[in-house]
Amino acid sequence: MLCDMSDAWSAGVYERLAAGFGPVQDGLVEALRIGPGDRVLDLATGTGEIAVRAAARGAQVTAIDLAEPMLEKARRRAGEAGAALTLDLGDVEYLPYEDGCFDVLVSSFGLIAAPDHANVAAEVARVACPGARLGFTAWKPNPKLGELYRRFTEDPIEGREAYEWGREDHVVDMLGDDFELEFEDGTLWLEAESGEEIWQLFSETATPVVSLIERLDAKGVEDLHRAFVDLYESYRTEEGGVRAPRRYLLVLGRRK
Repeated sequence: MLCDMSDAWSAGVYERLAAGFGPVQDGLVEALRIGPGDRVLDLATGTGEIAVRAAARGAQVTAIDLAEPMLEKARRRAGEAGAALTLDLGDVEYLPYEDGCFDVLVSSFGLIAAPDHANVAAEVARVACPGARLGFTAWKPNPKLGELYRRFTEDPIEGREAYEWGREDHVVDMLGDDFELEFEDGTLWLEAESGEEIWQLFSETATPVVSLIERLDAKGVEDLHRAFVDLYESYRTEEGGVRAPRRYLLVLGRRK
């Protein structure tokens, strides 16, 4: 499924979603106090937005991603910004780095996509030096979307586990032995011309939606499409267009 999503992202769809993440990315870099000399690892870098921001502050930045098309976009983004980065193709579940070699570990809605949460947590802790700062964002469970999914399937939905990173108790279970943790709640506003536009975006990039589409027959997909559009049209504003909230958790930590 990650490969399927990489194909969708490489078509340019991901940038439409990522364009609204700027304030969250700025907040992550600021909260981590990234500065000159910091050895930074950007986990699941995507188009490299966090990595470029960190490099602009004088940090020594390494960024890793599972998808080569995303890394190519990150290379272009770094070139446009004049940012010096090390960009590696790799899996956040099996990081190709030595123990204790990073001062800052950061991810903007990236590491949460890896299926083996325990492996991710162990690897993040392994490559973090004593006192290293950790910061990442994770989507909180969305009850309305969850109810919509259950109308179409009772089977587990691939990718749903990503939302577990949006629960504080799960983060503590995964990382609490190795990191002192703090949490902040946030809201990102998803803005579009219509519910149909959001459907096009989610049906190509959001793992739970893509997975559900693959399980349904043609009529099921049509019904899901209509229900999804109706859900997001309920967020239509008086000024026109759709403005829907996406709640997320900001996780900050320090390596013990």
